[in-house]
Amino acid sequence: MGLHPVEILTGYEKASTKALTILEGLQCYEPTPEDMRDPEKLTACIKTSIASKQFGLEDFLSGLIAKAAIYAMPKTANRFTVENVRI
Repeated sequence: MGLHPVEILTGYEKASTKALTILEGLQCYEPTPEDMRDPEKLTACIKTSIASKQFGLEDFLSGLIAKAAIYAMPKTANRFTVENVRI
C-alpha cells in the first residue's frame, strides 16, 4: 500500500498519546473524603469496576463490597489499604 513501517509506528504512537489523554478525563465518580463513609456513594464508585468482572451482579456485589470496605476502613479514609478486605 506504499506505507513505510516507520509511518505506521508513528501513527500508533500518536494514537497511544491521544488515548492516554482521553482516558485521564474519563471517570464516573470521584469520592471526596466525606463520601468514603456513605454506602450509597461508595457503591456508585465501586459499581463500574465490578460490572466489568461480574456483569449482571454489579448492583448486588457493589453494595456488599461497599459495606465491607466501610467496615474495614480506619478512622481516616485516606489510610485505607485493600489488604484489610479479604474474601
